[in-house]
Amino acid sequence: EETKEKLDAERVPGLIVKGSYRRHYTYGETAAHVLGHVTRDMDGVAGIELQLDAALSGTPGRQAVQRDRRDVVRAVVGGTRVEPVDGQNVVLTIDLVRQSILEEELARGVQEAGARWGTAVAMDPHTGAILAMANVPTYDPNRAGSFAEASRRNHAVVDRIEPGSTFKLVTAVAALESGTSTPESVLQTGNGTHTFSRRTMRDTHGYGTISLADAIVHSSNIGMALTAERMGRGPLYRTARALGFGQPTTIDLPGEVAGNLRRPETWDATTLPWMSTGYSLDVTPLQILTAYAALANGGLLVHPHVVAERLDARTGRAVWTARPDSVRRAFSEETARALMPAFERVVTERGGTGAAAQVEGLRVAGKTGTAQTAVNGRYLNQYRASFVGLFPVEAPEVVLYVLMDSPRNGSYGGVVAAPVFGRVARRWIGTFPRVAQRVAPAEAVPHRASAAVPSVAGMPSVLAASRLRAEGFDVALDAAPWLPASLTTEGLAVARRAPLAAPLDLVAPERMASSRAATRTARARQAMPDLRGQSVRTAVSWLRALGVEPTVSGAGSVVTQSVPAGRPLPRRVTLTGQAR
Repeated sequence: EETKEKLDAERVPGLIVKGSYRRHYTYGETAAHVLGHVTRDMDGVAGIELQLDAALSGTPGRQAVQRDRRDVVRAVVGGTRVEPVDGQNVVLTIDLVRQSILEEELARGVQEAGARWGTAVAMDPHTGAILAMANVPTYDPNRAGSFAEASRRNHAVVDRIEPGSTFKLVTAVAALESGTSTPESVLQTGNGTHTFSRRTMRDTHGYGTISLADAIVHSSNIGMALTAERMGRGPLYRTARALGFGQPTTIDLPGEVAGNLRRPETWDATTLPWMSTGYSLDVTPLQILTAYAALANGGLLVHPHVVAERLDARTGRAVWTARPDSVRRAFSEETARALMPAFERVVTERGGTGAAAQVEGLRVAGKTGTAQTAVNGRYLNQYRASFVGLFPVEAPEVVLYVLMDSPRNGSYGGVVAAPVFGRVARRWIGTFPRVAQRVAPAEAVPHRASAAVPSVAGMPSVLAASRLRAEGFDVALDAAPWLPASLTTEGLAVARRAPLAAPLDLVAPERMASSRAATRTARARQAMPDLRGQSVRTAVSWLRALGVEPTVSGAGSVVTQSVPAGRPLPRRVTLTGQAR
């Protein structure tokens, strides 16, 4: 804008300078399906851009003007003038490092499996906050028109699929809640084939006499169908409804479908046994994820969401904040506790279908799924392979679902989807301090050679710090005394030594304790920073990170602050802004 003003002031003959705006997505393809994109007119057409288009856009201003016959526009003295209202800033629940890792591993998994597409989504089972959501193929929202529509499809939200064996959780929960079965209930599955209403069902192996828990571990279709017949239609349908199937989760992303769960009176003689194994209904990947979140949190159905809060663009204050709350209790805590060991055995036990999801030192529970693909009512020789898991079992913090469509190099969920889960979980451990401490206590972590430090040159410091922590390094900001280690400094590159862009100090694991002590000392010496010259928006963000409540007068850049730099941090401060 400054350059344009200079050119306008010079009045160069024949030179016409016109301004325009465009949205720039700093991280390219990262989280593209969550963010969405805009048209040239800045109208949202996908993702959060569409869902919160009105909040992001704000309100245009207007002013009474006159245009003379030489096409010169002048303001009308005393005319009406309405100032524009800035759109809100939107803060997502997505963590950039975890998102990048999930996208990398999903892309690798799709390539190795030779799948047509893949989708993966992770959630905090206690709050419903989406931690990461990825699709392959993907697209760059900076040039969305250059990509096919299939690349812009958010499969986790808009695709209806038959889930296969991942739905067996619902059957197991219904059986326990109805009192017709326990995990130890005996099932006669025979030699691997069984006829239900003149239609033959098969297991991959003949398991003979097994328990309900064993049927989960070995993914016995016959075992689950026998369990369903023992309890009848009502309990299975009611449990499926309680867990959100047949209705949208109402996630704050556009285009979500509800799936299809038919009422029991419309079922035929084979619907019950086949539905118990994940056929005869349509679900979304997000619905399966939400059901397993209920297993992780003790039976509560939570509301998935990707927006954490919306902030006033001028003051930085939150105008809306997500308040995590359960939708309803889907089943009892006792049922969750009774079933969790079986789903953990799916991963840990030899012969369990999810062994490829194992992570050394980390307790993982989950379930594989392999469902034949139907087109126009006919089943093809194509499959959708999936795995949904949670970790750590003793105090779950993550539920993650991975789905591959039409893989050519293997068709089972345990072969193509579970390894993706395992690699993601292994790399995510460092981003969850409590999980990392359980898996590898600080005193037990061996020395990390400097050669293993990933390159973070040019990254914003907050991203670089998170990226390094994800690889097992402790990171502190080597900063001025008033700058806290938790301060978010997006947009300031690591290599840049500006006053507020502190260089990163890599701390090997054996120095973690001393690093944390140094950080506490630095925080104790916090003082009021000099914010003059910074944008009001940036200054407000920094002050709020320091625990100071700012009051703003004006806009643009900070010209005065009520508390001088170097003074002890106040509880409140007044900033005066002035447009350049």
